[in-house]
Order: sequence, then C-alpha cells, then structure tokens
Amino acid sequence: MHYKQTTQVPNELFDDQLAKLTFSELKILMCVIRQTYGWTQKNGKRKTRDRITYNQFHKKTGVSLRSIPDAIQSLIIKQLIRVTDYHGELLHYPNQRKGKTRIYYAPCFKRCAKNTQKVCKKRHQPMQNKAYNKTNGTKLTLQKRNSPNRRLTDSERLQEILSYQK
Repeated sequence: MHYKQTTQVPNELFDDQLAKLTFSELKILMCVIRQTYGWTQKNGKRKTRDRITYNQFHKKTGVSLRSIPDAIQSLIIKQLIRVTDYHGELLHYPNQRKGKTRIYYAPCFKRCAKNTQKVCKKRHQPMQNKAYNKTNGTKLTLQKRNSPNRRLTDSERLQEILSYQK
C-alpha cells in the first residue's frame, strides 16, 4: 500500500527514543523530521536539512518560544538532531547559535548516519604516551632511576646533599 503525502519516520524514534523524550522535545523532533524527510528536492531525493526559525517551530508545534531553545539543546545532547549554519559548521551550544540568521536543522538517526559528524574530531592523547615528553629527562625522573628502592633517613639525605655541594 502506498500513501501519498506522508512523511517517513525512522523506527528508531518509536523503538528507542519515544519513552526518553519529553513532550516538547518530541514535538520539535517531529517538526524537524517533517521539514526534512517530508519534502523531496528537484532531484527526487529527500532533504537532509532545512532552515527552521523559532517562530516556525512555535506555529507548527505549539511549544512556547521560551521552551524551544531548551528542547533543541536537549535533542542535540541526545544526538537526535544536528544544528548547523549556512556553511555546514556545527552549532552545538546556544551561544554559537545566538545572532545567526540562518540556522539549519537535520535529524540524526542511524538511517542518516552518513550525515552525522562527530563533535570532537580528534581524540585527546595523554602526554604520558607521547614519545617526546618534556618530563622524560627531568631531574626527578633521573633521581628515580638512579636511586635505590629504599627510603633515605634525614641524616643520610643531608649527607647526600652536602656531598653534591663539594
């Protein structure tokens, strides 16, 4: 059976996310899905992102203008939507979106995994694993290598210090 004028909604929304979303988050997410997957472009493919204003969210969902930014931020944190500017750069935080004239929203489901981008592009490597670490040749590491495994008494340590000064 083929329905005309329908929007395909990914099963992940119903199977995994429905119980975890608040009412306003669900409304905003459904609006984003409708504005993207619900429209086809001239080439016959579905839209991957769409420019939606807060007023459009308010008119289409009935969610108050005050709670829209909170719902959007929550959906970003849950990795259900992706917010970008005109050039495709991610806008994950409200201060990045503030003052932008064109903000684009895209749903992020497994179905559109090719469209998702990682927030952190490169994983942080700890300094201890680096080949050239500035602490490799410090006095402390040299002392640890050369010292015996036992602790020195205060008098032994004092004698050692005095022997360095001679």
